[in-house]
Amino acid sequence: MSDLLSQPHPEVDPSELERGRVWLTALLWALPALVAVPTVAALIQGHTEGAVQQLLYLIATGVLMYNVWRGSVWSWRITVGLSMLTGMLVFMAGLFAGRTLVQGLLISLGGLGFLAIGLLLVATGPVRSFLETRWAERTAQLQAGIGRRA
Repeated sequence: MSDLLSQPHPEVDPSELERGRVWLTALLWALPALVAVPTVAALIQGHTEGAVQQLLYLIATGVLMYNVWRGSVWSWRITVGLSMLTGMLVFMAGLFAGRTLVQGLLISLGGLGFLAIGLLLVATGPVRSFLETRWAERTAQLQAGIGRRA
């Protein structure tokens, strides 16, 4: 990590890379936290059915976030796509399936959270700059590894 910041891409400001690292870290922690909220709420209320399945979802989300951090473009694409799709579905579920107005609003806010994370992963300049340097670094590592095997 420090190597990435000490030798940045020539066109990228090191302070922008640092901001991107901080933003990406926050986003990659926020997404699993948002996924865990319904499970934790259900457990607090005493509902344990489906907890194992939810734990598996949370582990899969963590693995996906780890791969985004490592610089996997496909993991980033999957994360953005699932964030947007989940955000739209959760938002609509809040509009139609909330038993009370407050419950519907809270569910819809969760959907907006997923949408915001997906948009920030795509549209925030420092995050994109940091991810692009990660992608370039990972591509170079993969190409160097392929070159050694041949």
